[in-house]
Amino acid sequence: MVEQANELILDILPLSAQTARLVRVYGTAPCVALPGTLPAPAGGSFALTELGNYCFSEKPRSLPAADALCRYAVGADGTVRLTRAFGQAVGQKPARRYDFDLDAPAADEEELHPVCGSFLEEATLPDSVQVIGSCAFYNCRRLRRLSVGAGDLTVGSELSVAVAPAQGEKCQRCWKHHPLVGSDAKHPALCPRCAKVVAALNIEE
Repeated sequence: MVEQANELILDILPLSAQTARLVRVYGTAPCVALPGTLPAPAGGSFALTELGNYCFSEKPRSLPAADALCRYAVGADGTVRLTRAFGQAVGQKPARRYDFDLDAPAADEEELHPVCGSFLEEATLPDSVQVIGSCAFYNCRRLRRLSVGAGDLTVGSELSVAVAPAQGEKCQRCWKHHPLVGSDAKHPALCPRCAKVVAALNIEE
């Protein structure tokens, strides 16, 4: 399981009284662990059952309107808190609008950093996720680990996953498999990168 170093912000589209789809993730760390359940605005909870199309893409398509979404903050300890429901901040009364306000821009919200594209490195999905939408991880070129639950999973048409045994031996320092482990005679159990680091630090194995 990925450990969260920062608070995540999730935009969620409720699908029914019990299920919901992830639309977008915001945060400042490249590794995310998604919660399986989220508190519903009217009480009870949603199960996170879907990742929306293009949800981790740098250029999402056809995002739902803000008044259709719920926004959640996920703390480093995994605590999930509803912060905005259907365009309205939780606990906030509707703002009064006057004719002269209609053309005024909305008050600026804090700048949110999307966790998407080449920024995303690891994602851990809960067991509740049953559907990964088309192109959910489109152009996530640095994604090195995707952990999924044990249940059945329907994957969108344009996401392909190839699983093959790693080539080479496991480095005893970083635990990554690399075809050149042992190529440095002074450090026969290390990959070239780790051998270089150990040599620079003058560490005896």
